[in-house]
Amino acid sequence: MINILSVEHFLISFTGNEIYKLKVDGQSRILLTEIQVDAMSSTSSICSSNDADFIVDTRIPSTIRRDIDRFSVFINRLRATLDLNSSIVDGESMCVNVHASLEMVSESMRDLFKYSQFKTNPIILLSLQLVQAVKDLKFDTCSVDTTPVLNIIDQLESAVLNIILNRHIVSSVHHTPSRSSTLGRWKQNNSTDSYLRHNGAPNVVSQSLQRRHSTHQTHPDPNDQSTEKVMEIDKLLISRADGVDVAFERTKAWSTYSKDVIAYVRSRIQLEQDHARKVHALVDTSRRDINKPFMPLREIFENSFDTEVEMVTHTKETTEHLRDRVVEALDARRKEHDTVRNALKVEWTKAMKALHDTEEAYEKSKITLRMREEALKKARESCLRTESSPPEREASRRRRDLEKKNRAVEEAMIKKEEAERQVMTITAELRKKRRDIDKTKVSIYKN
Repeated sequence: MINILSVEHFLISFTGNEIYKLKVDGQSRILLTEIQVDAMSSTSSICSSNDADFIVDTRIPSTIRRDIDRFSVFINRLRATLDLNSSIVDGESMCVNVHASLEMVSESMRDLFKYSQFKTNPIILLSLQLVQAVKDLKFDTCSVDTTPVLNIIDQLESAVLNIILNRHIVSSVHHTPSRSSTLGRWKQNNSTDSYLRHNGAPNVVSQSLQRRHSTHQTHPDPNDQSTEKVMEIDKLLISRADGVDVAFERTKAWSTYSKDVIAYVRSRIQLEQDHARKVHALVDTSRRDINKPFMPLREIFENSFDTEVEMVTHTKETTEHLRDRVVEALDARRKEHDTVRNALKVEWTKAMKALHDTEEAYEKSKITLRMREEALKKARESCLRTESSPPEREASRRRRDLEKKNRAVEEAMIKKEEAERQVMTITAELRKKRRDIDKTKVSIYKN
């Protein structure tokens, strides 16, 4: 079966946490909701008819403790945002807060999925159901029904806590005198916070929770240098003459890469679905063939068939979720990315063309000014030669020649002044075009 978690983790990371982009700041540390006794006794393998004390294994890695701490904080933040009685802080809508908290929970779940003990079908399905339930909330109505989401949150917490109990808590040989006292002690210590406190895990997450994608940052993280790096890259691109071209080449490469990734994942999902259909057909055929009474190992084969059918069902649900919620989301973002990139490229091309046209006009105006200056110089020299020539001709004819040469000088002077005004106008326009280019650069880098 396809490694669903690795594919989904890669795609969500690849889109920059694209399904939901907002985060919420917060410092409160809230515990996991206590598991009901009946649910605990039915789902946890360590709960049995024998009452026993529970001892926390002290060899749990610090990374697991830290990730569980993060999950505890984020899941309760999501529960708090779904509380209709709580006020919305910072003027943000409930929709923004809920999706931001869900993104935090998704990040903490991806951290837990790095460990094999948490990579189980119940937790995977509950994680997907939580995302879908939040997506199905209708925030535009007068009353928002958050009960299904809260139920899924409780189930997800129970599943995570049961894994902690199964893997890292062992029963002692000392039995309690009564079942009620054991359950009472359990209800006081069954939270993830108690589990972490016994192991001495530092409360790193609760000290600073920062929303990376929101402009409102009440508690900035001093160790987060991603924004500074982005600003340094922007400054570097702005300082380069070919910075915009480099940026366009990089964005085009990202679009091509994401297209290839989408094609691969779609093909891989299709292969999984084809395999599941073939397995289902094989199960149907084999079930009919061995449908004979009193045959050896018949019950084992029937159980195997049921398992295969369940696997096929889970494969179909998971691949459809990947296609609808991850692949299609990434493809939609790629198309939006291409649309924005093409629009910015058209805008940049128009701005550069206007700048080049203005520069050409400026060069032509300077050439025209030089020609006017040379024509004026020649007219003045010709007039001076006529004035300094000996009076060999008639006075009236000489006077007409002087008047003609003076008029030529005046015309040359007027043309020169017009060329100078044209150069000044085009120079001002060229400065404006260059300022527009700088503004367009900044606008492109911001997008």
